[in-house]
Amino acid sequence: MNEEPSTFLLSRATGTHGDVFAAVGLADLLSDANDAPVRIRETSSSFVVTANVLDSIPQTPGYPFLKTNEKVQVPKDVTDFVDYKAEKAKADRRKKLTQGKSKKSLGPELEELLKQETPLLNWRLLQVLNTLQGDETSNRIHALIQSMTPSDFSQQVKAGLDALRSFEPSGLDWPASSVQLFSPNAAKGYSRLKPDSTERNDKTKEQWTDPFVEWLRYRGYFAVACPFFDGPKAENVRLLCPVPADISVGALKEICGALRQAGVFGGPPKLDSLATLKLAELLITRSQEYAGANPIAGLFLLGKRPSEVISGISVTQYQSLGNAKAVSSIATLALPGWLAINSRDDALAFLSILEEHQRVVRSLEDNHSDEIGLLIQYRRFLELRGEGSIRALIDLMARYGALVLRAREQGRRVAQFSTQNFGRLLMQNAQRLGDVLNDTGFQAVAAAIRSATVSAQAQKAMNRPDYREIRYDLLPELRRKSSLPGNPPLVQAISEFISKYNSENARRRELNKSAPRNVTTEEFSSLVTLIDTHHAATVGPMLCAYGSCRVSRDSDSEDNHDLNQTETD
Repeated sequence: MNEEPSTFLLSRATGTHGDVFAAVGLADLLSDANDAPVRIRETSSSFVVTANVLDSIPQTPGYPFLKTNEKVQVPKDVTDFVDYKAEKAKADRRKKLTQGKSKKSLGPELEELLKQETPLLNWRLLQVLNTLQGDETSNRIHALIQSMTPSDFSQQVKAGLDALRSFEPSGLDWPASSVQLFSPNAAKGYSRLKPDSTERNDKTKEQWTDPFVEWLRYRGYFAVACPFFDGPKAENVRLLCPVPADISVGALKEICGALRQAGVFGGPPKLDSLATLKLAELLITRSQEYAGANPIAGLFLLGKRPSEVISGISVTQYQSLGNAKAVSSIATLALPGWLAINSRDDALAFLSILEEHQRVVRSLEDNHSDEIGLLIQYRRFLELRGEGSIRALIDLMARYGALVLRAREQGRRVAQFSTQNFGRLLMQNAQRLGDVLNDTGFQAVAAAIRSATVSAQAQKAMNRPDYREIRYDLLPELRRKSSLPGNPPLVQAISEFISKYNSENARRRELNKSAPRNVTTEEFSSLVTLIDTHHAATVGPMLCAYGSCRVSRDSDSEDNHDLNQTETD
């Protein structure tokens, strides 16, 4: 048996999840013949797969054969197959048994029945494979591999690997075809309604299909794809695919399996955001250094950011057109890399931020027009990195503060961002904005805004008889004045607010009521200088964002969170 260290470069030629599928599929293939971990590393133009290539790669397709109906004949050589109709009947029975029931009200008999109807772990993958018509081509390759002699399989796989090394087509005569599930670009921009001198069903696009690479994509799909059904009738498919930055294929497969079972939900922007935050959380709570139980082998995070392990999530929307589905959007969300994790305290702090952001995103209802806008804005924040992402978050938080006031007045319980975690994000990712946050004038005015808005409303909710006047108009007014040309409109609005705020404090003291300290002339002057330096468009939204945060207390600090406790959905 020969063992040869080898590196493969797979070009990111399509810019879609098809490139990820191919790289992960290759790593998965090589890992079948390796005791050492097979790693995938991302560069700007390719994925690099490093492994010890052995002669004895097991003869297995790497995914199941799908029997979708009675017309599909399972070849005699195929042993790993799934009867789709039988599994679907099981899933339907399970859905009927649990419909309208909470988990606590199931009872022992029903729970025992549900155990018998437990779906396959990869059931959703099989559903989407059938829905997007990828089973026909994957079945053909599955059957071909199983029918080969061991020597033929070894020879043809070697030819495919050699072709990848030399950046040449494999030349294999395998019956693979291009399908939009595995290659989204195959569904867009190729054919006119009726190309010149050809039929609509011509096969000319298969000239760009390498059957060996297609097989790798089939394997990669079952390893890393995280599909979800979307729409009022679950008629659309939203496929999420984590993009490896530097990770072993074994750890990547396990973390993707955990994400599929994480229970994220909602319309597209909410689903995307929750999945991205949950993936970052899973990387921390399942890493070798910070998992109290059930760590993932080969997943190391010490000295790294989560984004240095998995860089992001590729998102592809397959929109229903009635009797078919088409690719309607392709995007990539950046995995949070807000803090470097150099200690357990860093891990706790990162988890505290992730938990807080998940609570906020879950609070937003994507069937409300104003709240879907906030969800879309939060997803845009996740698409960015560095100071640009923090500015997007600040603008979101400024708008979210006004929503908190309105929603709580309607009796809804919505989560708030915290001052402590907001400060951490600024100091670690936008030092210049952190300097604004630490200014004494900024802190004093932000505290006054908080006292007159969210804190006063909290006092009212607790039936305190002496709560101060709630300024529902203040946050929208400051945001509006921040967007006007120049700095004077914002300075004037803040000046008028501080004048009324200090006057109310004086009246409360005369009536022997509790009142916070006034904003001093020196603090107001410091804020004006800050606005002149950093401009109203920066300072105004920061005041609204920070002023609508809840003040972190000892009970909310990261020291009181259990690192090993993951949030259940």
